[in-house]
Amino acid sequence: MLATGAAVTIPLPLLEIMLNESGTAYAQPNTPVPPIYVTWFFGNGTLPGRWKPARTGSGSAWELSPQLQPLAALKSYLTVITGLENKLVTPGIEHPTGSAGATTGAPLSGNAVRAASIDQVVADGISAGAPYRSLEVGVTPATPAGPQDSLHTVSHKGPNSRNNPEFDPRALFNRLFTGGAQPDPGDDGADQAAKLAKVRKSVLDSILQDGASLKKRLGAADTQRVEQHLESIRAIERRLDTMTSGSGSTAACSSPTAPSVGKDAQSEAPPAVNTAMVELSALALACERTRVLSFMFSLPAAHVYYRHLASDMNDDFHDTICHGDAGDQSGQPRVDKGVIYTMRCLSEFLTKLKDTPHGSSNLLDQALVYVTSDTAWGKVHTKAEWPVLFAGKAGGRLRGDEHHNFPNDNLSKALLTIVRIMGSSATEIGIDAGRVTSPLAGVQV
Repeated sequence: MLATGAAVTIPLPLLEIMLNESGTAYAQPNTPVPPIYVTWFFGNGTLPGRWKPARTGSGSAWELSPQLQPLAALKSYLTVITGLENKLVTPGIEHPTGSAGATTGAPLSGNAVRAASIDQVVADGISAGAPYRSLEVGVTPATPAGPQDSLHTVSHKGPNSRNNPEFDPRALFNRLFTGGAQPDPGDDGADQAAKLAKVRKSVLDSILQDGASLKKRLGAADTQRVEQHLESIRAIERRLDTMTSGSGSTAACSSPTAPSVGKDAQSEAPPAVNTAMVELSALALACERTRVLSFMFSLPAAHVYYRHLASDMNDDFHDTICHGDAGDQSGQPRVDKGVIYTMRCLSEFLTKLKDTPHGSSNLLDQALVYVTSDTAWGKVHTKAEWPVLFAGKAGGRLRGDEHHNFPNDNLSKALLTIVRIMGSSATEIGIDAGRVTSPLAGVQV
């Protein structure tokens, strides 16, 4: 118990001692290691002419496109799906209807979605027993211009029931490891802050004795994994302590009432915030705090500024760069620069999953990561050639290293394919023009 009255718990990764001899099921109940699902979302679309690979096929039969090149080291884990059309895009409200179509398969009703998002549909089947049914995190809170729920999150329990993302790495750290560390209402604010600062010198110091006792009962491989796990948490904590948000004093940032350190306060999706959220997300998945995650790199129609990339990028990426820059679907250089940066950040996330042991393999082997956006080509809000990428092997239900093209087919089929890969026997998904009754052929093993 902390001085504040909050308990500290350090979740463990999936260790060999917890599994059967093959590493595919838990030792005691003999139930299979559960799958992992992630929606990884980025706003403002792509340049379809530089996103779509030139050839279909598997292995050496196809190559990554220019905008997918940052994922080259992960090609064996990628299933690129092209040709799909978002049938639910509505003129005048392209971004909100595009976001809703890509994540729920349903149109809007006023400002509300009409159906649960794909992450929540998957959570119905795989989240039982996990401390968090789902987690929603984001890199930049750069805001879109519009009231629709589908502009402010891509995770919805249903109509008028948003799961809003957490954009503050420190707040997410506290939620995962200290239960929030909320102050005692009767305690003096300064005294409370001092107590919390002392405790936060290292959350791990309060449980090291338990850790030493645990390691005596583990084999060499599990002992090493626990030591690496604890050190990774320490490293995240140290990094969060040194990050600045660009606003607020050091004293204010150490207070539990103002956990703003690390949050993007400049609407620019900085690399340091992405790294912090990547590491915390991987820990949450590895420790089975959750099996379902929504990672919102940027929101639909986000007014984000990638000024840290180059001197010519200090403009609103949505309004000025995507809509204002001259060029066609293959030739807007500043849009290209922003999309490639986004894919570098996705590569960091996928690489972290691949490098994190889980069961007998790693998180990316066990996961299905659905990568998509709220439009195809942002300049004129096209709905054809919608960006869709599946990453991971989904516990052997995806082969990886493939490019499939489905010209003019319904984007909702990607959602039904996800549901089926995640173990559901559902025969349809979506509403109105988004309703489909068959998945994408040949994608699932």
